[in-house]
Amino acid sequence: MTHAPVMTVGQRRRLTAVARGQAAADLYVRGGTLLNVYTGELYPANVAIAGERIAYVGPRDDMVGSRTTTLEATGRILVPGYIDPHVHPAHLVTPSALARHLLPLGTTTVFADTLQLWELGGLRAFETVADALARSPLKFYWMIRVHAQARSLDEPRRYPLRDLARALAHPWSFAAGEVTRWPDVHDGRRDLLARLDLALRRGQRVEGHTAGAAGDKIAAIAAGGLTSDHEPITAREVLERARQGLGVMLRESSLRPDLVGLLDALKDAPALASRLMLTADGSMPAFIRDHGFVDHLIRTALERGVAPIDAYRMATLNPATYAGRDGDLGGIAPGRYADLCLLADLSEPRPEAVVARGRVAARDGRVLVAVPEPDWNRAFSTREARLTVAWRARPADFRLPRRATYPVIRLVSAVITRLEERAPAEGDLFAALVDRGGRWVAPALVAGFGERVDGLASTITTDFNILVLGRSPEAMARAVNRLLEVRGGVVLADAERVALEMPLPLGGVMTRLGLLEAAAREDALRAALVARGYPHHEPMFTLFFLAADFLPFVRLSPRGVWDVKQGRVLLPRRARRS
Repeated sequence: MTHAPVMTVGQRRRLTAVARGQAAADLYVRGGTLLNVYTGELYPANVAIAGERIAYVGPRDDMVGSRTTTLEATGRILVPGYIDPHVHPAHLVTPSALARHLLPLGTTTVFADTLQLWELGGLRAFETVADALARSPLKFYWMIRVHAQARSLDEPRRYPLRDLARALAHPWSFAAGEVTRWPDVHDGRRDLLARLDLALRRGQRVEGHTAGAAGDKIAAIAAGGLTSDHEPITAREVLERARQGLGVMLRESSLRPDLVGLLDALKDAPALASRLMLTADGSMPAFIRDHGFVDHLIRTALERGVAPIDAYRMATLNPATYAGRDGDLGGIAPGRYADLCLLADLSEPRPEAVVARGRVAARDGRVLVAVPEPDWNRAFSTREARLTVAWRARPADFRLPRRATYPVIRLVSAVITRLEERAPAEGDLFAALVDRGGRWVAPALVAGFGERVDGLASTITTDFNILVLGRSPEAMARAVNRLLEVRGGVVLADAERVALEMPLPLGGVMTRLGLLEAAAREDALRAALVARGYPHHEPMFTLFFLAADFLPFVRLSPRGVWDVKQGRVLLPRRARRS
């Protein structure tokens, strides 16, 4: 396991020597105008860096030696490297590929989810990835999942307390989360509160997900241990959560571009600017390509009239302070990681150059440093994680039991559903969640996805099994079997052929391609589905969340069609015949 991200006495001695002018800096940023997020001031300042940390900020240059590299910043504004406090780093691309794209955009730190890692490889996968990325110029801090997204009978085996405790003790872990089962927290369920206590007793955070929670429930949720929420969709919900002491993250993502409206909370409570944070949440590659990342969030806040110091604090100092890492992150000051952006103007947060961990990491939109890639074969070591399985699908796998009516899952948006108890109708699609190992199948009917889809199979789902939809069981089987051949991803089949495929051979969730190449494949899939009747704005998240049994109102779960509100199975899964 990697060493903790804490400076040694020797490192601090060197920083003090550089600050006194008695040792040479490694990198000296000369002539810039500093945005001081601690005081709100703008003033001329140079920055001297030793190793990965800042040693000195001020007017002197007596620490510049013959081996010091100088970065000229005359006419530029220096702001801290950007921080996203709630990132899902394995959507289609690897965390490393994401980092390579984000560094030129000014993001130098992310607080990242571990869902895919834990579901596909458990503790071994997390430690493999976290240890490899401990050396990344873009820093990854981790929130540890303490329960699955979709409930299943074997969840206690997959999320054992001893493994969770070990993961939370990793030096780059900062929180438990995200906790999507807020009703269990609200109700004081002992089993879940005990899992949250693994983090709380270490002084760590507990990342919440309280979508759908009415304001009068927030007090019990906060008392139960949740310390943040990124799910408000109105300014009122922002205030309801902030008033109860939760750290509130304002989201602008490919699924929910809500930031403009959420910022209205500042009109009623201007002091919130010292607490609010900005997040791109789980934005897909095409959205990041088209809009940016944290730089886009800052730009949106500025355009909404937020004062520049507040906009930049919400993307730097505020998340660092919330996470308890403001001694390392969030500002340009001695002892902090040397993460800073050089801007032409505060009105444009896309940087001309980026320093990360003391090195010039990007310039003019190009990444200049190497980002380590984890050993994915070690992380995802089982046959089912790699989808090197022998079983193959048959059309009969997708038959429905004989009934007069069925619980139909109607998509009313990209991810929200409603329940329709009725007979099959024109436009309905057969659907199923199929175990990766081929042991069981949960059949269903889905409406509102795309009436001309013959067969679509995907391993992009919060359950990480195989989701399949279509109007033709034969095309559905063809899509599943091709999906198994390419080791996961998304496959679209027409009546007689495979029409499109997006291979994601790393666990069925990630490609080795860069973000721009993944975004192009995402574009192609979206266009193909729209041509077949898909009516919503984000098909990747439709596939991802159809099995997410924490969202309203009906889901296709490993137990079968699941009534979220009533907590009951409406159409059970069955064993799959081999």
